[in-house]
Amino acid sequence: MNYKLSALELRTISLLDTALSISELSEKTGVTKGYISRTVASLKDKGFVETSKRGITKKVALSSNLHAARLKSLFHNRSYMPLEELLQGSAIQVLAVLACSSADFARLRDESGVSKATLWRRVRKFKEHAMLQSRDDEYELPQDLKDIREFLEYYCSYFAVSTLKEISPAGSFIAAKGFEFLFSLKGEIMHENVRSTGLTLISEEIPLMLTENYYFYASRTLSREEIAVHAIVADPRSKRNLTYVIMYILKARLDMSLFLKIAKRYKVEDIAGSVLKLLNTWEQPEEPYMPDPAYVREKLKEYNIRW
Repeated sequence: MNYKLSALELRTISLLDTALSISELSEKTGVTKGYISRTVASLKDKGFVETSKRGITKKVALSSNLHAARLKSLFHNRSYMPLEELLQGSAIQVLAVLACSSADFARLRDESGVSKATLWRRVRKFKEHAMLQSRDDEYELPQDLKDIREFLEYYCSYFAVSTLKEISPAGSFIAAKGFEFLFSLKGEIMHENVRSTGLTLISEEIPLMLTENYYFYASRTLSREEIAVHAIVADPRSKRNLTYVIMYILKARLDMSLFLKIAKRYKVEDIAGSVLKLLNTWEQPEEPYMPDPAYVREKLKEYNIRW
């Protein structure tokens, strides 16, 4: 599923106050019926519209999916903004990253997958329309763009679930981060945009038994710190998972500051903070989901890992 939205797709959505026929959409947009039909098919694949037959006439209506409703409300509530320009093409890739957390230029480029020149153009355009602000060398979405953030979160989740069904119907969705997502599967998978992560990769350095494998859908290379965070996200309250995360942090000598920063992007910074506190103090944690320090030490000795 291609998640990018063209200007015509966005224009079509903005017109769907009521169900319209292909002919009516063609007339309102000024493009051919064939072109509109292809646009509608693309929007249907992305979950924005649904079609029905009334006699010989095909009617197009907004779907009941949350991302469709949120986008339609954006066109209504933010009619003063050129949303067809601000959300089309690669713009939505950049915004999806920022919907999760603030990011500096390098990370924004890496996670959005757009070129340096394209990113600069998008940043300038977003700033022109007060869609972007800078703080401590990082870009972030302003607080008053909550509705745009919600649309992106709903759309990214829909994309993740739909794409996972295409990749492997047996896969179990765990979490989305922009147009990237984490999932598990009882078995192995080969796909150009899927890489092993979490306990699956940790088990290559610290042997352990797994009943399923963990994967991340993304085109970029993952850092070891992000791999460790994925192990937390997969099951945040698992003492077993957290024990192996602690062991991996020590064995791979992870950058703890980066580990905590990445955990914040996935909204598990509280758990990551508890992990680092245990490593710093080796005292019994208050949190019931945290492993016992004595047990962790036993496992470290078993695997000959220094602490």
